Amino acid sequence: MSRYCGPISREEVLVAANRWKQTCLIDGQSIFGFGNIWTSHNIEQLKKYFVENLDYGEGNFLEKLKTQLSETSGDAKILCAEMLWLMLLCPSNIGPPKKRENIEAILSWGNKQLPADDAVLGDLALSGIGSGGTAYNNLRWKELVYCILLFEQFFELGENERKNLLGDGEAFAKWCEKIPDNESRQLRHMLIYLLFPDSFERIFGSSDRVKVVKSFNALENREIRQLTAFELDQQLATIRSEQAAIFQTEEIDWYVPPLKAMWMNTTNSKDATEQTIFPTLLKFLEQANTDNLRTKDYPGTHAGLTMRVSFGMGKQAHVAWVGLLAPEQTPTRGIYPVYSYYREDQLLILTKGISVNSPPAITWEVREDTQTVEQYFQLEHHKSAIRYGDSYVHTIYDLSEDLDQEQVDADLDDLIDEYLSLLGETSLSKVKPLTNLREHEAEPYIVVDDQQPPELEAITIEDAMSDVFLSKEKVENILALLHKKKNIVLQGPPGVGKSFIAKRLAYALMAVKDSARVEMIQFHQSYAYEDFVQGYRPGGTGFELKNGLFHQFCSKAAGDPKRPYVFIIDEINRGNLSKIFGELMLLIEADKRGLDWQVPLTYSKDLGERFYVPENLYLIGLMNTADRSLAMVDYALRRRFAFVDLSAEFKSEGFTRQLRANGADDGMISIITSRMTVLNERISKDIVNLGPGFCIGHSFFCEPPKNEVCDNDWYEQIIRFEIEPLIREYWFDDPSTAQDIVDDLLA
Repeated sequence: MSRYCGPISREEVLVAANRWKQTCLIDGQSIFGFGNIWTSHNIEQLKKYFVENLDYGEGNFLEKLKTQLSETSGDAKILCAEMLWLMLLCPSNIGPPKKRENIEAILSWGNKQLPADDAVLGDLALSGIGSGGTAYNNLRWKELVYCILLFEQFFELGENERKNLLGDGEAFAKWCEKIPDNESRQLRHMLIYLLFPDSFERIFGSSDRVKVVKSFNALENREIRQLTAFELDQQLATIRSEQAAIFQTEEIDWYVPPLKAMWMNTTNSKDATEQTIFPTLLKFLEQANTDNLRTKDYPGTHAGLTMRVSFGMGKQAHVAWVGLLAPEQTPTRGIYPVYSYYREDQLLILTKGISVNSPPAITWEVREDTQTVEQYFQLEHHKSAIRYGDSYVHTIYDLSEDLDQEQVDADLDDLIDEYLSLLGETSLSKVKPLTNLREHEAEPYIVVDDQQPPELEAITIEDAMSDVFLSKEKVENILALLHKKKNIVLQGPPGVGKSFIAKRLAYALMAVKDSARVEMIQFHQSYAYEDFVQGYRPGGTGFELKNGLFHQFCSKAAGDPKRPYVFIIDEINRGNLSKIFGELMLLIEADKRGLDWQVPLTYSKDLGERFYVPENLYLIGLMNTADRSLAMVDYALRRRFAFVDLSAEFKSEGFTRQLRANGADDGMISIITSRMTVLNERISKDIVNLGPGFCIGHSFFCEPPKNEVCDNDWYEQIIRFEIEPLIREYWFDDPSTAQDIVDDLLA
């Protein structure tokens, strides 16, 4: 008898549900007595103005809903209020007064008030029958979309078909499978329980459903997660029958003893003190609101996993965290369950943590509707996650409400079970508490913090460009151009030090040599949008949507908005730029940066998944002007970049200084500068076949010789094995001229 809910009777909830079933689903009338409300016409209005007009802008659920329904009829607004009543019937973690307040708000838009003394609106009927969890509240708009689409199809059926479905729980559950998002929505489980309380369970959270089945059946998480919602229903029904026979009573429930203890807190635990993380979590949250960075007093392990706690290094970080790591998983290379405390937003998020400093060897298994932290913040708070945006959301706790210890423990146990199953039940005997760390040494799982690590010293433009053979004035002009345009291309012939100068410009821009904020990639003819921005890649169980390198770097920069980040693209003209950049052609423009210009990407699942290039990200492209095999740069992309010419600097004082520092005498310096200058003048004047873009750069001679002697042998080696091949390629149709030039260089 699955309607049994323990010693506290919830019969009034089921009575209200039964009245709704007859009044609304069969008769089409209002549950609040406002007439013929449950009709296809009214549902179509809700679909047109809500489902097909989703609002991803600012405002809470009710504020946006009011605007969306402003053009609907009064009856459609009443129907929406009654749908919300239905959606709030099961959750016990929302009190009756708050439920009535929300319902009355929507009714008022249709100039109606809550009916007085109606049992379906009383405290007993609205007391709830099981927790909906924080996800149910945070994604209420998705549940309403599901509700509207389900009843749209339901009322397209004839009256007899509707009655037949409402009389057969199994048929109804199978019929629901045609509704979009059926497998992911908690409202699906609530509806089926309310309609068929003797045949289906009051387990509304997907994680609890999976955990119960795993605890009683010899199935792995992966096998269970492949089951459909209805197949899970069948598993739960079988388990209930078995347990009812064992305990010789039908009055058993998953959330009261004895069954409760049989599936909750089932992770491997070394002692009783590790069975709950709740006291540790409360202590962590309290400390995270102070300047105390001390972590020594926290447990070294929990549930057989190594515990890591971080409040920041040197000062309190924006996001403090508690991570739980299996053997061979580390914050800088691995995956692990982690609590992240977003202090400014008063949110605690349990996530499937991912390292970004080095890609983990194994990846989390996620459902299609699983959000990253970044996606959650964009959708619900209309801003970027300040840290750790690439990790996946498991559970969100709004700290404006008290934490429920039972729910917290159940959520973490579920994630740890999944974690260990994913890692192949790694031997926990390898776990060792981290007792040898110095105070504050715990490293975050994404190393982006507010302060510079102590080894990073501030540098000036002169420091950054000290061994670059450009004048200070030219460097300052390039930096000013980079600040203004956000995107530049350093173009020049081979050997002028484009990649070397690009990194030095990045450090000069940042005023610190921080390699963690500089990323460099190289384009090639096989490089694609899927590598750069986003695309599907093979995973453990098929193809998974993965963010490309530029997407990941943008998320990193967006999480640290006060400091510049520099992305360098070597050989930028070797790729098919239009295909690689896609919609980023728009977003990289200097005046199209930031949240105001966020757009859905090619592989976005819906309009809610949006991307933007942060204002603190700078692009430096590198282009070899002597590569004959390449076409001109796409004009659309050329308009978005400023182009800076780099040339050979054989006559510069810096080059002479560098040669002397490498051990060259004045005679050798004169040979190099004079002969290479003559060669480059010849190349520059040949505007028919070559030109200035084919000159040979100075960097061929900048690397100190290993024997510390810049002698004739060293010079001849460079000419014969590095420069001569270029010359023969330049004059491929005139080998005698090429030979004469080589002879002149070696004379």
